[in-house]
Amino acid sequence: MSAKLRTAALAAATIGAGVFAIALVSGLFYEQAQRARDREHFPQIGRSVDIGGRMLNIDCSGAGQPAVILESGANWAVNSAVHDPKTIFSNGGPRPGYSWVSIQRALATVTTVCWYDRAGSGWSDLGPYPRDSASQARDLHALLRAARVPPPYVLVGESSAALDARVYTGFYPAEVAGLVLVNWADPALFLELRSGNGKRAARVPQLIYHSQDAAAQLFNWVGLYRLGPVPPAPAPPKGLTAAEWNTIWFLAHSSKALSALMQDIASWRLSSAEARAAGSLGGRPVLVLSAGNIAAPPEFLEAWTNAQSDLARLSTRGRQIVVGGGPSDLLHDAPAAIVEAVRQVVAEVRVLN
Repeated sequence: MSAKLRTAALAAATIGAGVFAIALVSGLFYEQAQRARDREHFPQIGRSVDIGGRMLNIDCSGAGQPAVILESGANWAVNSAVHDPKTIFSNGGPRPGYSWVSIQRALATVTTVCWYDRAGSGWSDLGPYPRDSASQARDLHALLRAARVPPPYVLVGESSAALDARVYTGFYPAEVAGLVLVNWADPALFLELRSGNGKRAARVPQLIYHSQDAAAQLFNWVGLYRLGPVPPAPAPPKGLTAAEWNTIWFLAHSSKALSALMQDIASWRLSSAEARAAGSLGGRPVLVLSAGNIAAPPEFLEAWTNAQSDLARLSTRGRQIVVGGGPSDLLHDAPAAIVEAVRQVVAEVRVLN
C-alpha cells in the first residue's frame, strides 16, 4: 500500500471513529433526557430496594401469610413468536410487575401480595450477564430479604417467569409453600421448533450470547430502541383503568425493556436447562393454568400442551386447569381465573401448615 493510500485509510478511520464517538455521546445525553421525561410522565409505583449495587422495584399490599409473589415474564412463546421470531420484540420486553395491579387488588383482601420488576423491566435496573433463571431467582431472593418480606411464599409466575419460579423453588425449597404457573413457556420448545430439535442452538458458542448481552447494555445506554415508535396501546383489558394500562404498555415497550428482552434471549438455553435441573416440586400445592385456545403450529401446540400437563405432574398436589373461551394471554384475558387459582393455593397452604 502506498503512503498516500495509508494516509487516506488512516484519515478515514479517524473520521469514522470521531463520528462514532460523537454519535455515542449524543445518544447518552439523549437517553438521559428521555429518561427524565419518562419519570415525569410515568412516575415510579412501588419502592426501589438495593440488592447490592443494583436497584429492584417492589410493591406490596395486604397482610397475612403466605405471601404471594407475582412474577412477570415476556409474552412471546405461545403466540406470534412461534410464527415469526421478529414479532418477539413487537410484543414488548419483560412485562412490568405493575401488570399484576388488578390481580394484586383482588388478592390483597386475602393475604400479603407483592409484585416486583425483574431486572430491566418496569422501574428496575438492568442486571449483569447472564440474565438466566438462576440469576433472576437470586435477585428475587435478595430483594425479598432486603424488602423484609418473610417466607413462606406462593410464587405466581407467568410465561417465561414460570422458569424462574421453578428455579427459585429448587434453590430455596424451604421458602416456597406453593406455586401457580400461568401459561408456562419453556424456550426449549421454541428453539427446537426453529433450529432442528435445538441442535443448531446448542452449537452456538456462549461468547455469542455474552456479546448479545453486552450489545443490549449498550443499546440501553444510548437509547437505540427509542428510534422506533412505541406501538399504540389497544383498549385497556378488563379491570385496568386507561392510565394503568398506558403505564403498563409503555413500560413493556420501553427501550430498557427491549434491551432486557435481548438479555433474556441470550440466556434462553441456560434458563431452560436450569428449570429442568430444578427437579420435582414435591408435595407443594401447584396449579398450572393453561390457555385453551392457542394460535400456533400443530407440532408446537402438541408439545406445549404436553409440557403443561407434565409441569402439573411435578408435584403430588399438582393440577392443571385449562381456561377456555379463547384467551391466550391469561394475565390480561382471564385475571379472574388467576385470582381464583391463587386463592385455592393459599387456602391449601394454610390447611397444610
